[in-house]
Parts: sequence; structure tokens; C-alpha cells
Amino acid sequence: MENEAIREEFEAEEVEQDQYLVFTSQSQDFGIQAMRVQEISAPLSITKVPNTPPYIEGIVNLRGRLVSIIDFRKKFRFKPKEHDEDTRIIMVEYGGYPIGIIVDSAEEVIKITNEKVQKLPDVITTSVSQEHITGVGMLDNNRLVILLDADKVLTKTDLMELEATRQALEEMQTVKKPETESKKVDA
Repeated sequence: MENEAIREEFEAEEVEQDQYLVFTSQSQDFGIQAMRVQEISAPLSITKVPNTPPYIEGIVNLRGRLVSIIDFRKKFRFKPKEHDEDTRIIMVEYGGYPIGIIVDSAEEVIKITNEKVQKLPDVITTSVSQEHITGVGMLDNNRLVILLDADKVLTKTDLMELEATRQALEEMQTVKKPETESKKVDA
């Protein structure tokens, strides 16, 4: 399976700075530095959390750690799409916490050297796109890959909301057991 091949590639070799995990969303190719990716998984059972922004799908328990899950399509206001057999969750680390990003599919890990990266044209650049996009990888087969800044896919406000959600859930999970007094038996 393609997903397993990508996971093996992360485990089999040291990931270089100019390697990108290419994923799709709304039939477009996006790249995120492969060195930032911890793992790729099939969709997991997500627990919804009340009063969170619409793009925060909820949380999952991944090997004993709470992971916040965001939907890439919702975050960037793309048309919604049902999850299917190609849907993947890309796990990355932000500020010491794991975050999963739901994408349409994870395609491949490719090397995109600086010589093949160009800035977005000023005509279509907004402050939002400048904040999230580091450039466009122009591959030999006329394929364009929008390169994202892993540290800025989520804004500081997003991270604060995720942290508040995580703290509230951790508090809910901490169940205080009532202290029982040991009964002394008089002899």
C-alpha cells in the first residue's frame, strides 16, 4: 500500500531538509517538509470537542497521547469532502504537541531543491498566503507543488485554541478518586 511505503521511507532513511511529503487536497498538490512529519495514518475514530472552531475535527488517542485533529479542507475554506479510502492523517509536532492534519491523500516524498522553488507571483499573494506558503515547487513534468510552512499552517490563535481544548480534556480525564479511610481494627 502507498501509505505503508511512505511510512517505511520515513523510518528507513534520515529525512533531508529539501524533502517534502506531497499530499493532495481539492485536487491540488501541497508539500510539507518531510522532516516535520512524524507519521501518516488512515483515518482514526475522532472524538468531537464542543465549542471549537469548525476546522478542528476533535481529538484522538494515539498510543496514550491526545492528538488534536484539524481538517485541512476546512482550515483553508476548500469545498468539504467525505473521507474515503485515500484519506490520511499527517501527524506533525507543533509547539511540543502532536497535531493531525486530515488530507485527501498522501502521495509521496520527493526532493525539491531550492533551485526548483519559486515565490508566488505578487498579483495573487495575500498576507494569508504569504504567511502559510513558502513557495511553489516546479517539477520537471510541469507539476506544481504548493509548499507550506509547517510552523505556520496553524496560527498562534489556532494553537492557543488547541491548547485550551487539550487542557480541558485532560482535566476531564483526571478523575479524582475519593480517599478512603482505612478502618482500624482494635485488638
